[in-house]
This record gives sequence, C-alpha cells and structure tokens, in this order.
Amino acid sequence: MMLIKYLGDRTAALKVPELAELFGVTPQHIYRMAADGTIPSFRIAGAIRFDPEEIADWLRNKGSGRAAIGPSRNRFSATR
Repeated sequence: MMLIKYLGDRTAALKVPELAELFGVTPQHIYRMAADGTIPSFRIAGAIRFDPEEIADWLRNKGSGRAAIGPSRNRFSATR
C-alpha cells in the first residue's frame, strides 16, 4: 500500500512512534524534524502529533517521501 494513500485514509492524528515506523527512521529523528519545522506538526497537551492529510501533502510536495526524510537506507545507493 502506498504511504500517501495510507495517510489519506487515516482520520486520527499520528503519534511520533507511528510516523517514525512509517518512515523507517527513529522517533528521535521525527522529534528533530518537528522541532526545526521540517515536517508539519502540532501539539496537544504538550504531545507532538501529525495530521495525516498534512503529512501526505508534505510528501507530495517533496516528491519522493524517502528522499525528503533523510539518507536512503538502500544498500544499493549511489553513495556507496
């Protein structure tokens, strides 16, 4: 299932661990991205949350979701 479609079908806000798992990064990486404004987020009672529709739009605007998040974990990467 495509990530953008999955996000588009979600109605509840995403938590940091959920988004980290979807993106294949650590929760700490997601916290840093939210803190520096790289990724759209909002707070509820101090907890960071992500609107699935905003995240899907963010990915669409970035082109490739994986490239927008950080270095590829693909062992066949050109940087190898």
